[in-house]
Amino acid sequence: MNSKKAIFLPPITGLTFAGSFVAGKYAIFDMPPLTITLLRYIIALIFLGLLLPYYKLQALKVNNRDLPKLALLGLLGVIGYHFFFFSSLNYTAVANTAIINATSPVITGFLASIFIRERLSGINYTGILIALVGVLILLTGGKIENLTGLNFNFGDILMLCAVVSWAIYALIVKTLMIKYSGYNVTFYGALFGVLILAVITPIFEGVNPHIGEIGPTTVYSILYMGIIASGVGYFLYNQSVHEIGPTRTSSYVYSTVPVFVAVLAFLFFAEPITLLILLSILLIITGLHLVLRK
Repeated sequence: MNSKKAIFLPPITGLTFAGSFVAGKYAIFDMPPLTITLLRYIIALIFLGLLLPYYKLQALKVNNRDLPKLALLGLLGVIGYHFFFFSSLNYTAVANTAIINATSPVITGFLASIFIRERLSGINYTGILIALVGVLILLTGGKIENLTGLNFNFGDILMLCAVVSWAIYALIVKTLMIKYSGYNVTFYGALFGVLILAVITPIFEGVNPHIGEIGPTTVYSILYMGIIASGVGYFLYNQSVHEIGPTRTSSYVYSTVPVFVAVLAFLFFAEPITLLILLSILLIITGLHLVLRK
């Protein structure tokens, strides 16, 4: 394991993903979710295409037998996760989706142990649980009744499907990164995601006749989500999976995202950072320190 990459890749990835929460909050006022997803990944694909001269055309060479796996990256990581996530919001509370999303490291670790035989030490799994506790404290406001009082419904099942989609995405990335670069895997995931979205978005949401009238804030938000969150973020996530494995990456990224979201919410929306948030951060950092131990 490259120690420098193990330290820096996951938190930078978490920061890029956290920024999309702020950007998405601005963009959702002007456009429906699938349209936003399609535009952000078109931009991500253009951004990745501009990097092609650096990586050379050979970077896009893949074995035809791996094309179904690469298509699954677009179907699961780009479309599946976002479709189930946005759909779940029609049936359940945001708090439910956030808490279910925080279980991603546990589900990823469970599937990784079954399908790719990934094994971590007891101290690593202990770190995952400690970080998960920190995330749950952050999401529930430190009140356990906020967790036990949740009424789970069809929307929660949809959100669980989103988490499973992302976990499977991470496992496929792990198998592909044995043969291909992070750029290669990220490019084809975005490409197949855009191709499928181009077909299903008009069916589910139609064509927005006022898309040319969107405000500059929405434009900047989509550019951020396309270039930073979807382009750079997915590349860093895939590279992190290659360096430290899907379970460690998922635990690290999804534990830091709520922390970064809290900081960004303070900066952009003046939401306060409380002692409870600081306690959560301490638990998360402690847990992640144990997760990364060999």
